[in-house]
Amino acid sequence: MCEPVSIIMGVMSAGLQIMQQQAATRAQNAQIDFENMQAQQEYEYSVLQTQANRTGEEQQRQLQEDLMAQNEYLANEAYESDIAQLNLQLMQEQEAAGQAKRGAALEAMEAQGEILAAGRFGNSIQNLIADARREQAAFDYATSQNLAFVGKQIQEQKRGAGVERASRIASQQPYLERTYLDPLKPIKRGHVSGPGFLGVLSAGVSGVSTGLSTYSTGVQAGLWGQPSAVPPAPKLPRGK
Repeated sequence: MCEPVSIIMGVMSAGLQIMQQQAATRAQNAQIDFENMQAQQEYEYSVLQTQANRTGEEQQRQLQEDLMAQNEYLANEAYESDIAQLNLQLMQEQEAAGQAKRGAALEAMEAQGEILAAGRFGNSIQNLIADARREQAAFDYATSQNLAFVGKQIQEQKRGAGVERASRIASQQPYLERTYLDPLKPIKRGHVSGPGFLGVLSAGVSGVSTGLSTYSTGVQAGLWGQPSAVPPAPKLPRGK
């Protein structure tokens, strides 16, 4: 089998198959590169999105903490103002009660003086003086009772101011940050290998088969040689 056409056809067939295998390998590797690049881009976008979400959560937490601090400050200021006003009101009530008692005592002394100045004697004088003293004592008692009631009322108002302060502070609660986990890194696919020894061997066997077939066709057509001189085409090995 020295006819050059069949040899050329066999070599071309084997070379064409090897080139096809290499082209298929390059196309598959190009697809793998594209998928890896796409996965990497999606991963980088997820990383940026996670960082943005975490930054947003941190800013929200900081804003809530600032709001809580401001709310607590205003609540304390309002409470101190209410307590100061209540204390001032109690001092005014105490001052008014003291003045009333002093005025009643002065009136009682004037009444006693008038009685003594009238020059009367006997039990009637003593009774008049005792009546004046009883009136003064009753007035002092009523004034003290009213002051005690006012003091109790102011004490309850102070408690109410404390409850309102606590309620205003508790109206703002800490911000619970949402947790964003890091995205998983993509597992990149590796390139597939080329035809390798088996691929070249398969292409060589196929080329030999093509060359023999071409030679046999030419012999049968009377282009060269004799039909009896055509050897059978080799068979590819098969797995068991």
